[in-house]
Amino acid sequence: MIALLAALALTLSLTACGGTEQEETQEPPAAPSQSVAVLPDTPSEPEETPDAAEGSGILIAYFTWADNTVVENPDGVDVDATTSASVLVPGNTAIMAQFIQQQVGGDLFSIRVAEPYSSDYDECLDRAADEKAENARPKLVETVDNMADYDIVFLGFPNWWYTCPMAIFSFVEQHDLSGKTVVPFVAHGTGGLSSTIRDLTAALPEDAAVLEPVGIYRDDMPQARETISAWLDGLGVDFSAGPDAEAMQEETAMRMTITVDGQNKENLQHNPL
Repeated sequence: MIALLAALALTLSLTACGGTEQEETQEPPAAPSQSVAVLPDTPSEPEETPDAAEGSGILIAYFTWADNTVVENPDGVDVDATTSASVLVPGNTAIMAQFIQQQVGGDLFSIRVAEPYSSDYDECLDRAADEKAENARPKLVETVDNMADYDIVFLGFPNWWYTCPMAIFSFVEQHDLSGKTVVPFVAHGTGGLSSTIRDLTAALPEDAAVLEPVGIYRDDMPQARETISAWLDGLGVDFSAGPDAEAMQEETAMRMTITVDGQNKENLQHNPL
């Protein structure tokens, strides 16, 4: 009996050792793949996206021939003709306004007269000349009801007979621009700015600050985006915050004098755009 028990104990011992050796040399099975969701301690904040209305304190008002006429047969307009291309929407000053909005934000406003101009180039010129001679104030279709919400007003227009279209003076007189910063942009033929900025400045309230304008020749509109971007950067204004109109008044007046005198020396011609 003792011998039998000893033999049984020896057998169990050897079996246990063999099992231990096998476990030590065998590769462990791969763990099953699984997806583990790690929840943050606090909800993550969504990434900030640029606010399209960030420039809500900025108004971009513009007058363009294309928005102030009726073209009976748009397909018949020769878009390659320098006297006709801008009669089609969007019009050159509208294009400039859009480029400005893309860089600084703000709200667009098209200045439109109640009585549209002729889509014929010469007839439009004749009416513009008559309105200038009469110092007319064409009636506008609508006005900006919330002008008090805007600190900066970009004001765009073509050079008509060496000055602003008379509708621009209608706009200025129908809106309170006191204490605001006005930033002119002008489309022109070969006449440059002519007397546009001088006449506009004279029509504005004395406490309105007029920043340095930009003038773009009609044939250069395809490159207008780059020109406008460089112009806006050169103004040195943080348009998201708005400039200090009072602090900039003296410097602006000096720059405007230089600009106007320079333009007066150019070959002055008129071309409604």
